[in-house]
Amino acid sequence: LPITLLFCGAVGLVVAYSGPDLPPGPYCGRTGECCQDRQDSCSHRILDSKCYCDQFCNRTQGHDDCCPDYPQVCLGVTPAPAPNTMGCRYGRKIYVPGDTVNQDCHVCECTEVPEGGSEWKCDQDPCLMSDEVLRNVREAGLSWRAANYSQFQGKKLKDGLIYKLGTLPLSRETARLGPIIYDKDIPYPPQFDARQHWKNYISPVVDQGWCGSDWAVSLATIASDRFAIQSNGAEKVILSPQTLLSCNNKQQQECRGGNIDTAWIFAKNHGLVDEECFPYKAKFTHCPFKKRGNLLTDRCVPVVPQRTSRYKVGPPGRLVKERDIMFDIMQSGPVQAVMTVYQDFFHYQDGVYRRSHFGNNELKGLHSVRIVGWGEDNQDKYWIVANSWGTAWGEDGYFRIARGENESGIESFVVTVLSDVTEAYLRK
Repeated sequence: LPITLLFCGAVGLVVAYSGPDLPPGPYCGRTGECCQDRQDSCSHRILDSKCYCDQFCNRTQGHDDCCPDYPQVCLGVTPAPAPNTMGCRYGRKIYVPGDTVNQDCHVCECTEVPEGGSEWKCDQDPCLMSDEVLRNVREAGLSWRAANYSQFQGKKLKDGLIYKLGTLPLSRETARLGPIIYDKDIPYPPQFDARQHWKNYISPVVDQGWCGSDWAVSLATIASDRFAIQSNGAEKVILSPQTLLSCNNKQQQECRGGNIDTAWIFAKNHGLVDEECFPYKAKFTHCPFKKRGNLLTDRCVPVVPQRTSRYKVGPPGRLVKERDIMFDIMQSGPVQAVMTVYQDFFHYQDGVYRRSHFGNNELKGLHSVRIVGWGEDNQDKYWIVANSWGTAWGEDGYFRIARGENESGIESFVVTVLSDVTEAYLRK
């Protein structure tokens, strides 16, 4: 994004030997004569009086009949630079050096320049929204369309990668987690959408806000979906990502990001509570629950009378192959996937996403999302994925992304887990 710098020079050149409210000189500098005693030759006309260039005029500090240029000519004192009288213009206002204004995502400061006058100097950080990305995607005729989103205006890309994503790099041990292999030789439908297959069981899209909590949101929504599916709707519950954000603080960075392996371990050992009991705030808050409490001590209302424990999950497993991911979704519900996000993804509006390489290609981040199904469009295979940026983004909060190509790394680390459903309601 080009940054326009507005330059305003000083009103005029500083005239040598002049005072701020006196006629321009020179006076003493006219003849270069400086006297020890008071002499007519060392006096000069100024306004309706005289000024002097002698030691007598300088006998006391603050005596005011010395000529304005006496200190420079006779004493060799360098004059102080004239103050900048113009400042920097922005819109209809004039700002003085040190003032700042915001221009899109940039902070611009009014600064003095050596030649005199002032100019705006703005930071060069790329913004989250880019006219270049929008224009190039539209002109390139890709498999997806781009848009500018008002919720991202005025935000920097580097901040968006922290506060609109949130997944921290996987540890070496987690990245090497052995995969689950189903290897089922069965026909797979060309289209499958968990929202249609299990109507009213799939939790809605969440807006994580300006908080790097995708790791918490994706886990909570997937666990919610699987509790409903595995209990045939008996334990249909919306679980709270705030449980993880506020209570799972070991090795986590709150709204600056979290480790998904640590989050799944917390969900397995301590469990989550429902959204009504602990609403999501999109910020770190104090955890109100005891570490080893239950829904009764937490003062939460369970959806079935037999449940007293928090909503826990089993150990997480990793899926690698495309068909194993599809089988797991068909059998048990949505799964978690970690993908790499560059600037252009923030602009996604609809269609089948593939990274365009338009815009900034240096800054990137990891993003945890929820795959709910798959489909094909003119033999173009895709995953159906729930994002966590609210329903005003993408396709009502969802996006489609190329399937079977590991596009943006979305098939490189996919997590499945079983929910710890109350035994009496467990799906047979």
